[in-house]
Amino acid sequence: MRYRIAHIGSFNRNLGDNIALYNIQKEFNRQLNGIDWVLFDIMDIFWKRNNNIEFVKNLFSHNKFDAIVVGGGGLIEYEGYGHHDTGYKLPFNKEIIESLGCPVFFMGLGINYFRGKEGFSDKAKKSLKETAEGAAYFSLRNDGSLKIFKDLLNIETNEIPDPGLIYSYEKRDNYYSKYNVIQPAFNSSEGINQNRFLGKQNIDNLVEYTKNSDMIVMPHTPKDFRYFSNYILDVDSLKDMLKFDYTDELVKVYLKFDSIIALRGHGQLISIGLNIPGLYLSTQDKVRDFSYQNGFENYNIDIKDENWLNTLESKFIRLQSDEKYRAEWYIIRKKQIDKWNEQLNHSVNECINILTK
Repeated sequence: MRYRIAHIGSFNRNLGDNIALYNIQKEFNRQLNGIDWVLFDIMDIFWKRNNNIEFVKNLFSHNKFDAIVVGGGGLIEYEGYGHHDTGYKLPFNKEIIESLGCPVFFMGLGINYFRGKEGFSDKAKKSLKETAEGAAYFSLRNDGSLKIFKDLLNIETNEIPDPGLIYSYEKRDNYYSKYNVIQPAFNSSEGINQNRFLGKQNIDNLVEYTKNSDMIVMPHTPKDFRYFSNYILDVDSLKDMLKFDYTDELVKVYLKFDSIIALRGHGQLISIGLNIPGLYLSTQDKVRDFSYQNGFENYNIDIKDENWLNTLESKFIRLQSDEKYRAEWYIIRKKQIDKWNEQLNHSVNECINILTK
């Protein structure tokens, strides 16, 4: 038997989103033969129409699916999406969920809070609650999203590892760093960048430090091509490799690295999943919260800390030269990785049981 499954997510723009989506499909395919995936890019299809409710209902009434998978990725957000018909980022509310005629599985979604832009409107909270309660399976990723969800709605849901943590391969060479790597997190808006870094001076200081340290820069999206110069890929090569079919090939660029300073959530998650020791410079709460929730707090540096740059410099030296400090990172990662694999396996299994019953 074959199963026709729609997959909604942000495709072809950001390595982090691509790998979360790719790994979800990979796990479904591993557990169930005969899936025909139909990709729906959430921006081009839904956001450009402001999540128009009648459009979404008609789209799925005229295209029959056995199930709809949503995510992973940071697809729960209010700021900038309040004008949508659903009141927030996702193209779902009670009216849409009840019209679909097939189960909907939400897989490891993240709630995106940008510092200074926290909160949801009453309409957005209502739509999110209706969506979670109407889904056949609803889950959030393990980066603090569950706590935000509970604070917003006062209801329980599932928490699973971000799919960007789960791989069938990893880096095995546990030796001291040959490649100093930074994975940035920039936005196309200069104002957002300065807010994230608490001012242009902090950006300048980070750029100067990485330049003096001869760091290679690993971009995840064309937005990351700002301020730095020593990129491992040029922007055109990255755009070519951001096509969804090249996701695994682009992720494997990380296997060239021996240690990393990551600013993006998925820079953090990919390096951990691939067994590459790193430090996590949190300019967003989700990076900090993942570190603290999963045992990596001693490898996290927050931009809010007054002495963040000195701390970053000293910890990166330790990561390269302090055998005990580096070994502790591997111990923490090993303690978590088998659990994360089992949790993702179990969550997909639950969805498949619903689909095939």
